[in-house]
Amino acid sequence: MKPHVPLAGLVVVFAALFTPAIYAQAPAAAPQAAPAAPAAPFTFAVTTVKPNKAEGVASYWRNTPDGFTAISTPVAFIMSAYEIRMPQLVAGLPAWAGSDAFEIVAKMDPDTIAALAKLPQPEQWQQKDKMLQALLADRFALKVHRTTKEMPIYVLTVVDAAKLKKSAGEINGSSSYSGKLTAHGMSMETLAFNLTNTLGRTVENQTGLTGGYDFTLAWAPDGADASDPRPSLFTALEEQMGLKLKPAQGPVDAIVVDAISPPSEN
Repeated sequence: MKPHVPLAGLVVVFAALFTPAIYAQAPAAAPQAAPAAPAAPFTFAVTTVKPNKAEGVASYWRNTPDGFTAISTPVAFIMSAYEIRMPQLVAGLPAWAGSDAFEIVAKMDPDTIAALAKLPQPEQWQQKDKMLQALLADRFALKVHRTTKEMPIYVLTVVDAAKLKKSAGEINGSSSYSGKLTAHGMSMETLAFNLTNTLGRTVENQTGLTGGYDFTLAWAPDGADASDPRPSLFTALEEQMGLKLKPAQGPVDAIVVDAISPPSEN
């Protein structure tokens, strides 16, 4: 990840070129300033990667002030690092990368923590994505390239903005259960991401709404009993939040894995 480092002021010195008076010459061009060296990427100072052999342990991700601890499959880590929304959008993986679980513990040093804290929140997440990409390249020898696929999608739009409550703060927290999502300070982009996971189809945010929102969304999940009084997710979005999902066709970001190996020893 590349930290944003302010560039020092550039001073250009102009040199006058003196020639005999009988020759008329244009002034010499100002020397070009040397390009600034690229900032060093952010990296995790310490990483531990090991197979997770425990039975019945669910995948989890826990962010900490100095990094994260997570247990999941390589495909899930790749999805997180490259912001890919569904496993079927990661092609070229061997079978073990979709079934074998690994525990990753990653820690930053104090200088990296301080530098990240100076960036705007969206840029912090972008840089953390790049840190995870570098970790996967180092420990799993991961090489990928991006592509797009034309697929059926849903488009999230607004039909009644009056039903939405703008968040007063930047809490950006949520809790999700089967058929219920309670959020504080959630952006429409994050909601679209959550809906993608629920529906198994990419949801593109076209609401045009910025900032965070507080809401509770309740719907009857797939497989619910016919007597369940809650509406479908599509109806709940419109009735409870003034939002609508429209079927469409569009390009979807995808990843092709060119190389991946079981993780190196710690």
